[in-house]
Amino acid sequence: MPGPVYVTSVSAARRHGVFAIERTPPPSIRAIGTGVCGMVLQSPWGPDQALTTPSGLKDLYDTIAPAGMDRTWSGYLSLIRKAWPTIKLVRVLGPTAAPATCTLGSGVALVTAKCKGTAGNSLLATVSYASDGDPNHFDLVVTVAGASGITSDTMKSINFSGNGTDSVVDTKKALLTGSVRRAAAGRPLNGTYAFSNATDGTVNAGAYTGTQGANDRGVALFESDGSIRKVFSDDPGAAMRPAVNGALRGHAESLGDRVAFLNGPQAQSLADVKADVANYRSVRAVYTDPWVFIVDDVDGTKRLVPSAPFAASVAAQLSPSTSIAWKDPKVIAMLSGIVDLEADRGAGTADNTDNGVATFIREENGGFSIEAGVLTVAPLDPARRNLTRTQTGDYIAVSFQRSVRPSVDAPSVPLNHDGLVLALEVFMDAMKRNAKTDPNNLPHVINYGIAPLDTVNSDSDLENGLLFIPLDAKMSPAQEKIFLSVRFGENVQVKHEA
Repeated sequence: MPGPVYVTSVSAARRHGVFAIERTPPPSIRAIGTGVCGMVLQSPWGPDQALTTPSGLKDLYDTIAPAGMDRTWSGYLSLIRKAWPTIKLVRVLGPTAAPATCTLGSGVALVTAKCKGTAGNSLLATVSYASDGDPNHFDLVVTVAGASGITSDTMKSINFSGNGTDSVVDTKKALLTGSVRRAAAGRPLNGTYAFSNATDGTVNAGAYTGTQGANDRGVALFESDGSIRKVFSDDPGAAMRPAVNGALRGHAESLGDRVAFLNGPQAQSLADVKADVANYRSVRAVYTDPWVFIVDDVDGTKRLVPSAPFAASVAAQLSPSTSIAWKDPKVIAMLSGIVDLEADRGAGTADNTDNGVATFIREENGGFSIEAGVLTVAPLDPARRNLTRTQTGDYIAVSFQRSVRPSVDAPSVPLNHDGLVLALEVFMDAMKRNAKTDPNNLPHVINYGIAPLDTVNSDSDLENGLLFIPLDAKMSPAQEKIFLSVRFGENVQVKHEA
C-alpha cells in the first residue's frame, strides 16, 4: 500500500501513488444569539460574587430564593412575571458575609448552609432514625419554611459513629445544605436544631460595580462572558444607584457588544427624569420610566418594581432589529406581568422620548407597552437614537468577529481577502432576505453594500498586517407614526373604486 489517503503536505507523501490533501474550507459567518441577559442583584440566597446561569425558571427561583424564604427582595421581584431566554446572575453580598452553621448533638456533626447570608439563620436541621435501620446511623433533613412554601434537603443513613467507614455526605444537588461533616465520633440525638451565625455583611456600591476591567465582582464579572447582550440590576437603593447605573453603562461601552438597561429613582417628576437621564448619555444605555406594579407570587400583594428589567426581557425575546416599542399583542403579552404604573406620563411621554427615555404606557385596549425604543443619547445624536440600530450593528459585528477568528494571521493575499468578503456577503444576503420574508421576527437589513477592498486598503495598510472590509448596511426604522390621509364628504369624487 502506498500510504494513507489523506496527507497534510506534498512532502508527507513519500511513496508513489495518489493522495488527497484537504484544503481549508472558506470562512462562514454564524449568527450569534441576542437573548442572554446579565443581572446583578441582592437576594436572600445564591452563590455570592459568582456568575451563575440557572437552567430554567424553577432553577432560577430555587437559586436566589427557595420556597420558604423571603421573596420580597428587589432582586427577586425584578425577575418574576417576565420571560428570560437566558438569564445570568451575580448575587451581591458584603465582604464579611458568612454562612449559617448548625451543630448536631453535643458537637457530633457540623452542618454548614450552602450559601452565605442571614436567610440561613432560618434553616432547621432535623435528626431522625436512619433509613437503613442501623442504630448508629441517622437521617438528616435541612428545611426552610415560610409564607412562600417549604424547601427541604434529605440526607439518609449518615454514619459518624466511629464504627465502620465514616459517611461522605453528598450535597451537590442540595438547595440549602453546603456540607455535613463529622466533628466527633457519635450519633446526634433525634431532634430539631437551629442554624445561626450567618451575616450578610454591608453591601456597598463597589460590591455591585466591581472594578472595570478586573472581572472581580458585581457588574465586572460579566466581562468574562461574551454571550451577554443585555445588562441590568435590581434596585440598589438611592445611595448606590448612580454608581451602579454608571457601572452598567461603562461596562456596556467598554465591551462594545451589549446594552445597559437603567432605572432612575421611584416617584420622579418629569423634570427629575429629564435631569437624571442626562447623567447616562450613551448609544449603549436604555433608561426606563416610570416604575411599575406587579402582583407578587406569594400572597398576591401589589409590589412596586423597577421597569428596566421588563424592557430588558422584551429586548431579549425580540429580534435585535425589532423595536421594544412594537405595539403587537405578543409584545404587550410580554409585559402582562405589569398591573399598573407608578405614574401615567400622559403628554409628558413625548418629552421623555425626546430626552432619551423609554416610557412605559397604558394601552387603550388593555395592557401596557413601551412608547419608544430610544437610547439615552437621543437628544445629543438623533441619528443614533434607536436601540434597534445598536442591537443590529452588534449582531452583525459580533457574528463576523466570532466567525472569522480562524482567518487572523492567515497570509494577507487576495484569495483570503475574497473569502472573507464572500462570507460577509452570504451572511448579509440572508439578513436582506429576512426583510422580505419575516422582518418582524428575524434580524434583517433593508440593503447593504461592500466597497472594493482596494478602495480602502493602501499598500502600506496591507504591508502592516491591516485589512479593512467596508460594509454599509441600511437598517429599517420603526413605524413610529402612522397616518390615514383621508378626504371625505358628499362632494368628494372617487377615482379609484374599491
